[in-house]
Amino acid sequence: MQAAVSKMTKLGLLGIFMTLALPLWAQSDPADETGSDASESEPVQLRDRSRILYIDVPVPLIPGQEPEFPEAQFTSPAAQSAEFQDQAQVIADYARAISDIERQGGAWDQMLVEELTALGALQQQQGQHLQATETLTRALHVNRINSGLHAIDQVPVVEQLVESYLALGDWANVDLYQNYLYYVQHRAYGGNDPRLIPVLNTLGLWNIEAFNLGFGEPLGIRLSTAQLLFASAARMVGTYFGSEDERLVPYLRNIAKSAYLVSQYPDYMREVDGPEYRASQQDFGRQLGFDRLRNPRGFGAGREALLEVVEYFQVQPGAEYELAEAVANLADWNLIFERYRRAEELYGEAWNILAAQENSEELIERLFGQVIPIPTFAHLPTNLLLGASDSQDKLGLHHDYADVRMDVGQDGAPRRVEVITEENEANDRQLSRLRREVRDTVFRPLIVDGEIRESSGHVFRYRYWF
Repeated sequence: MQAAVSKMTKLGLLGIFMTLALPLWAQSDPADETGSDASESEPVQLRDRSRILYIDVPVPLIPGQEPEFPEAQFTSPAAQSAEFQDQAQVIADYARAISDIERQGGAWDQMLVEELTALGALQQQQGQHLQATETLTRALHVNRINSGLHAIDQVPVVEQLVESYLALGDWANVDLYQNYLYYVQHRAYGGNDPRLIPVLNTLGLWNIEAFNLGFGEPLGIRLSTAQLLFASAARMVGTYFGSEDERLVPYLRNIAKSAYLVSQYPDYMREVDGPEYRASQQDFGRQLGFDRLRNPRGFGAGREALLEVVEYFQVQPGAEYELAEAVANLADWNLIFERYRRAEELYGEAWNILAAQENSEELIERLFGQVIPIPTFAHLPTNLLLGASDSQDKLGLHHDYADVRMDVGQDGAPRRVEVITEENEANDRQLSRLRREVRDTVFRPLIVDGEIRESSGHVFRYRYWF
């Protein structure tokens, strides 16, 4: 335990323990943490390019359609490009305005905050994220001197800082400022104010991403914290806006996302049971309004959340497709956990909802016309080195593509998996690992006339990073 804490201190990571011990924030200034880099003195290590680090969610290859992958998450910060050259004059104008304010009002004039924040935004647009962090950090200092150490009006500046640190892959500062955003707003609004709802969700999503990066120790605390945050956000929506408020659905699906990860990584969850972490989780749970400790749960938490999504759409007029999709997601959940009979019943229910609509063929094709990896709401890049030292290396990776043909059984398991991309000396190790990962994926099987069918000849394109 002492070694883990020492390592986190070295990294400058206040992280989740700052979330669980909020009074510490009142004695510290996150802006003072910038500029330190404990890794500068460490020797540079060359990455083993034959190993895959991440695999994106695959895209089906459909004849006549070009596969589209989501925007890459693993690229280096964008360099200044020609299209931004016309902003150079605007940046120069801001620099002159800042100088004028300093001459008239001094280095801590409140008017500097707006100009520095705007300048930082322009630097972000040009991909100058290092310069942006320096500019925005100064804006934060000026704001705090004029408005107070934890003034709520510093939130937009801190949010911009998070954006640049994300682009730079500086996870320690992202963690620091994400938790600080929660602290400032919790301190300003209190624990029961509905304005805190999106704040809870944002911090929960960061903890999910940090877990997927392998950032923070122990990793199980990340998922436990995320589930608590999502549950608190969903409960507050229900309390203040009612169970028919549309904002409830994404928060419930985020609960299910955290539950899926809890179920997939049981070894990490055992860490949460240690007495040194249990007490802090209990304190955090009470801060979020839970009377007793909520242990992170897998199947049960996901099933309950997805069932609430179904119940939400059952009372929404004209939401037949969304209801069928919600029922299909619940069926997927049961299939993942090998509750095959219940899964088949639910797939049949989803099919019947769509079959009763005038445009039933179109809707059925849209929902069930292609096997897809499940759960559909938890599509994250797969980190193949989770917990390893290089699993956090997310920027500047190389990528390649591979096409994979497979059959999908009634249980959603891929069968007769075949990599149809040409293998060579450079990629044979990568494709071998990819093949193993594909075999461990669960797909929504083909649904025909409301029944699960085995199907063959599905081709997916995978993008992988190394």
